Amino acid sequence: TSIRRSYGADGLIVKSLGQSFSAGLKSSVESSTYFNKDLGYRIAPVVEYSIFPYSESTRKQFTIQYSVGFNSFDYVEETIYEKLEEQVFDHSLTAQLDVRQPWGSVRGQISGAQYLHDLERRRLTFDGNLDFRLFRGLSLDVRGSYSRISDQLYLERGEASDEEILLELRQLATDYRYELSVGLNYRFGSIFNNVVNPRIGTFRRFR
Repeated sequence: TSIRRSYGADGLIVKSLGQSFSAGLKSSVESSTYFNKDLGYRIAPVVEYSIFPYSESTRKQFTIQYSVGFNSFDYVEETIYEKLEEQVFDHSLTAQLDVRQPWGSVRGQISGAQYLHDLERRRLTFDGNLDFRLFRGLSLDVRGSYSRISDQLYLERGEASDEEILLELRQLATDYRYELSVGLNYRFGSIFNNVVNPRIGTFRRFR
């Protein structure tokens, strides 16, 4: 019997600063045996600039978002950096394009993040999503992402056992990660009924 436990919650407060600017405060807390975190939390002020007015967000949106965050980590086991706990600052920059048309939608995002105590600990991620409408309500969904990774502060010290590797009980060191998925998506109601408030809507965690 193998058990892997993860718990987490996110929070976001946003203040509108007109048709193109927003400011907010993001927070997240999590506990994960897979990521060797007994308790970790992040709090970060964030600003966002929208190339297009937010009033056009149901059709098109191009935003640039920057945040500086404070992180506190308590680890389950000692890390490869000989830490059982630590507090570090990070910053991140994200650009996102989202276009919705009667035929479907296209979304692309590039995000860079870096820990400020060691500038070599960073990550660059590309995400893309194509939602192509086949007929009313049904669409073809294609998603892909690629990340260059060198920010895994939480990696557990020592060699992973065969059981831990095969059952994915702990995160392993890696330089990159990629994903690709293809599926069908059926939506009830308007294609815009999930657009409520698009300001600062993206959560990013260091993993």
